[in-house]
Amino acid sequence: MPLSSPLKNGSQDPYVKTAQRQLIALGYSLPRFGADGDLGDETLRAYGEFLMLEGLRGPTDEMPKAISVAGAAALDRAFAAIPPVGQDGNFFDERNNHPHDGRSKSMPYRTWAKVTAIVLHQTASQLGEKPARWRTVPIHFGVTRAGKIVQLYDLTEVCNHAGNFNGWTVGIEIDGWFAGVQGRPETLWQPKPPAAKRTPMDLPGVQADAAKACVEGIIDMVAANGGKITHIHPHRQSSNKRQSDPGSLIWQTVGLWAQQKFNLSDGGKSYKIDSGRTIPKEWDSRYVGNQY
Repeated sequence: MPLSSPLKNGSQDPYVKTAQRQLIALGYSLPRFGADGDLGDETLRAYGEFLMLEGLRGPTDEMPKAISVAGAAALDRAFAAIPPVGQDGNFFDERNNHPHDGRSKSMPYRTWAKVTAIVLHQTASQLGEKPARWRTVPIHFGVTRAGKIVQLYDLTEVCNHAGNFNGWTVGIEIDGWFAGVQGRPETLWQPKPPAAKRTPMDLPGVQADAAKACVEGIIDMVAANGGKITHIHPHRQSSNKRQSDPGSLIWQTVGLWAQQKFNLSDGGKSYKIDSGRTIPKEWDSRYVGNQY
């Protein structure tokens, strides 16, 4: 809904979070607080920079003390001109509908400069195609089997998705259950009885393409805000309880592709943190000797 009256410093009107997310998407940094829904000096400074570059205020004008109706309309127009992350028509923004209860309590936000890596996950379940179903998942992006990309957290939010990777990574959940090693169904995580035994899923082409588009969109968004994605990791590197996460099929299709296309690193043959596991030779032929 368009803004009907100006919002002054200190406002917590629902539109504030919308404006903050639009500013971030347009490349204006909110490094301390991100899209926290509170209109303060950081947001107004970024908003003032936007107005100046749009020719709506001069460089010597006083910093705005409020978001005006005309300024909000200009922000809406500029944001609407940005193509969404991923495939046209298949991007769904659920950030305003998510409770964000997976956000870190000790460090809820980080600067763009600290966002340096992507972590790939498999859901090990099937959440399906309705974006609303993803609102309980603590992850930045979900990718459905039909190729939809669902955004749930801002990239500057620290989301509890991968243990001690959380502070500097963006998480992507790829919907489905996948074998730890493709062709070895015994490496598929199984739910406890009486749930029916599962057989490994494939990775549809549209889902793989959407996951790749999501990776590329994250890289572009971080770069637009002055940061740089340098690494991509499987969740297993941070937890021995995630041996099959995301599985060889996802890692080889998306993780290795991202390394080759964008010159990203996974940390190398011996890399892991905390109780994590190294990348096995079954996932990457360079890592001879690493056990699944």
